[in-house]
Amino acid sequence: MTIAKFSRNSKGSSLIEVLITLLIFAVGLLGFAGLQVNALQSTADSGQRSQAVWISQELAERMRANSDAGNAIYTAVVTNCANMPAPICTDHYDPITGNKVNATQCNATQMAAFDLWEAQCSYSGTAAYQANATAANGRYSSRDFLARPAGATPALALQAVGTRLAITTNWLSIGSRSKAGIEDGENLSTRLEVQR
Repeated sequence: MTIAKFSRNSKGSSLIEVLITLLIFAVGLLGFAGLQVNALQSTADSGQRSQAVWISQELAERMRANSDAGNAIYTAVVTNCANMPAPICTDHYDPITGNKVNATQCNATQMAAFDLWEAQCSYSGTAAYQANATAANGRYSSRDFLARPAGATPALALQAVGTRLAITTNWLSIGSRSKAGIEDGENLSTRLEVQR
């Protein structure tokens, strides 16, 4: 074969071959993007699970430290998350005034009610903090980092099981929220039992 015949038969890649290659490459990039989004959602859910375990363990430690309060106090207290608890049994920072607020001296029952409120409720979700733009956007406790569970599921549930208390912390999955819409996401939970 001469050089003239060879160059006539070899014209290089056709436009259709280039377009097919670009299509395959684009599908591959979309696949990688989907994997990245899934990984980010799983990482966010993992972070929320860590916060939930932290909340449960912190409440368990507070319950162990407050041995004078019986199991009935923790399971009977109904928490109102719209208002700050009275009294507030620990020192805290008040973003509205910008000052540190000293704790009020509390008995075992008041401390149990406060511990339960702090584990279940968000400071930034209270009416006082919502009225202040700076305070409403802050995160003040571990509960502030968890999305409230969908529907009527409580953020925290305590159940007496003999001499033990089962602490169940619930939150709304970030991964399922983005798939199903913010109101219809999947609730996740973690459970811890405390011997009292």
